[in-house]
Amino acid sequence: MDEDEKKYLGLLNIQIGCILKVNRLRKDISQHYLAAAIDSTSTTVGRIERAEVVSGWDKIYILSQELNIDFNKLFLPLPQNELLLIVDEIFKLDQKLNNEKKEYYRKLKATIKSKYDSLKK
Repeated sequence: MDEDEKKYLGLLNIQIGCILKVNRLRKDISQHYLAAAIDSTSTTVGRIERAEVVSGWDKIYILSQELNIDFNKLFLPLPQNELLLIVDEIFKLDQKLNNEKKEYYRKLKATIKSKYDSLKK
């Protein structure tokens, strides 16, 4: 796998996590509830949402079904502005917002911009 493929997959992992999280928050579903669906822990769901782990397609599939998301669309790359809008929506929906999370979302947006920029080269 070359460097561009690694960057693309990293960005796709972020996108999948963001889409799962925004849909979970829109439906007011807890990470704990979703964890039960994939026979795992809320920590694992959080790590998937934050793209800290690369999860197997089986878990992503189950999560997408629980959240009524088209599994196939998770893997279609979004334009940068759409992904950034999703992060903005997550920020607005996050009810446990503290300074640490505010900084996380700021860094996430910077990471997304950086990854898109590096793929353009």
